[in-house]
Amino acid sequence: MKRVPVIFLRYIVFFIPAIILSFLVWNHYQDDLSAGKATQYDVRRIFTFDEGKRVVSAVSKDQQLHFAMYDPQSGKRISEWTTESDTFHEMLPSIQGNNLLLALKNKDGQLLIEKLTPSGEKKELVQNNLQIPSFLKTNTYQWNGRLVFTGEMDGAAAVIGELKDGQFHVHNLNDLKLPARPVSIDVVMNSFRGQTPIPMFELALKNDQKAYVSGISNEKQQLGVYVSKNAEPFSLIEDKVEQQLEKTIGTSQNFAVAVESNYPKRARKVNAEGRLGEVVPTPKPIYQTFIYQLNEEEVLLAGSTAKDEAKGKLTGYIYNHRTNKATSASKLLQSFSYESLQREGLSFNKNVKSDWLYYSFDNQLTGAFETKSKELKEFPLQKVISIENASPAHQTSVDTFTQYVMKGGPLILNWAIWILIPLLLFVLAIFLPPILRLVRRNKIKDSVTLEANIVSVKETGTYINEQPVVKMQLQFQYDGENIEKAVKTVVSYTQIPQPGQRIAILYDPKKKKAMLLKEGDFSQLSGPKFIKGAVLRKIESYGTVGRGTVLSLTFELDQKTYIIPMIQAAGFEFRTGEKADLVDINGQLKMAAYGYEVRNRSGKDVTLTGTIQRVKQYPMAIHEQKPIQLDVSVSNGDESITKTVSQFIPDHMQVAAGTQITIQTKKEELDREMGLMQEKQGSAKVTNVEFAGVIGNLTLAIIQVERNGMMYEVKQPIDPITSVLPGDELWVAYHDMTRQAAIVKYASI
Repeated sequence: MKRVPVIFLRYIVFFIPAIILSFLVWNHYQDDLSAGKATQYDVRRIFTFDEGKRVVSAVSKDQQLHFAMYDPQSGKRISEWTTESDTFHEMLPSIQGNNLLLALKNKDGQLLIEKLTPSGEKKELVQNNLQIPSFLKTNTYQWNGRLVFTGEMDGAAAVIGELKDGQFHVHNLNDLKLPARPVSIDVVMNSFRGQTPIPMFELALKNDQKAYVSGISNEKQQLGVYVSKNAEPFSLIEDKVEQQLEKTIGTSQNFAVAVESNYPKRARKVNAEGRLGEVVPTPKPIYQTFIYQLNEEEVLLAGSTAKDEAKGKLTGYIYNHRTNKATSASKLLQSFSYESLQREGLSFNKNVKSDWLYYSFDNQLTGAFETKSKELKEFPLQKVISIENASPAHQTSVDTFTQYVMKGGPLILNWAIWILIPLLLFVLAIFLPPILRLVRRNKIKDSVTLEANIVSVKETGTYINEQPVVKMQLQFQYDGENIEKAVKTVVSYTQIPQPGQRIAILYDPKKKKAMLLKEGDFSQLSGPKFIKGAVLRKIESYGTVGRGTVLSLTFELDQKTYIIPMIQAAGFEFRTGEKADLVDINGQLKMAAYGYEVRNRSGKDVTLTGTIQRVKQYPMAIHEQKPIQLDVSVSNGDESITKTVSQFIPDHMQVAAGTQITIQTKKEELDREMGLMQEKQGSAKVTNVEFAGVIGNLTLAIIQVERNGMMYEVKQPIDPITSVLPGDELWVAYHDMTRQAAIVKYASI
């Protein structure tokens, strides 16, 4: 029942990178949402049309213009699209009928006009590649609600484009009846500002003659043309040019209102001769006037209530020069300053038969003004930004997060990998073991359990989880036949099987394959296997380490031989013929107890985990194992002691401080030693040493020590490499009442 939590804890380390990356991904996703939101620096222009029911925003993102049309009252998006405009993102609006027309330059410098309907439909009106050689505003002119463009096309050095009545018309000047090809086109100075009754351009012809064409066309899309016979200045032939062009265009298109050049710059009517006449009749005087042509009948007059604009207030009127009526428009100018009237980014649009006037001021303001009711629908930049950013595309949601993830990138790739790895490991940890157990059960269903003798053990050079894979040559009997098989397995450096050991195996006689018996093959776990009463038959010496002597001990029991490397403490002797208890732990043979008193001592066995504090190695080996001396810190509850122990490890193995090992002892002995460690401590001199036997790798010594004339008894396992001899100085913990003591430190060595 606790399997899943244990597995989860085991693999939780793999979730740490995933958790860290998830925080990074989430923060980057939020940054991406914030980066996608429009700011005052991103919004290039804002426009309104359809009686103020539609607002269009143009936002610069990734060197492109992202347009959105929405209902400003509900904030609902009607449509959105992207246009690859030129670097400067110039755009000029015109409202013709109930549609908004936007003139731009594409990335190739060609004129682009998009027609937008209130329903969100978009159509491109320019079908020809009309090249704008300079800035869009430099080559674009406004006249009575029309937009006029000058540029070039393939095969024509000069072209006039005209946007009127919702349609775009191209006038190729090569198609005009001219004595020579036009090589350049220039606007007649201020002709679009009322200096001439009709806007006009001056053409330089290939034969050095000059020609003049109207900037607008008549109902038949014809331009007025006048060819100069000589190179007279325009001022000398101005009347002739105007008369000739008016024959084609008609006087209905003439400029009707202009501003006097002298102080206080009032708006005056333009008479039939093109000269300024009477002041435009407005309910209240207007000075320092600006004129904005709205259509062929109406103009917007904006200016000051005082002759000195610094002392007056901003006021305005919509004047119809055909009906000679002026309608107040001061309310729509309430958000403007006099200085803003001089800005090129300010534009006004109004159809003749409509009561709505629309305006746009760069990216700061847009609005719609109803001339009869004086209703004003105004949308400043911040309101447009709030509507723009309220879009679901800029909000935290499953859809926006999915879109963010689908964009990919190194962070998303790493996050996906580290999410997949722990999930895959977690799934494998849950489902793979049962599958492997089922596979193994199928493998061993026809197998029998046997005991095999290890003939040889060799490392393969392969490591799994830093543990060596060894190849063991096994020998066993089945059905009266001696069989040898090789198996590979992962072992611990501290428990490498030795030749001569016997281990349990599974043997399939049909497939003639042998496998080591594993924990999962049994319904109950098998504990250490004790070999009690083995007789010591042979003792071989291999030199000394410290005070101890390295021995190879050969034991026999039931005609079986057991070989164990040991270190014999100074003053103690192993003797042939005496008995010992051995223990086989997972195939590794160790000394459990030697000597009558030790083998028959009572008490509860306990296994403790110790942490190595110090390691001392010795340059010798026996049976491919080397002796090492360890200082090990052992804890029991809140108390801990440090013990010096010796043991054998493979001669190629390295043991470092911080490694954990297991230590076996009796509970009563541990409690006694822990209790003494809480008493007084000091130095004592060894007066006598006797031995009771061997516990594991340690010799059980009974030591008499003298301190300040008092005698104490130490009875505990001692390290055989250090040993204890009479005359040694020890640091002990002692109890004055019981006269018992325990070794804290071997002070003499």
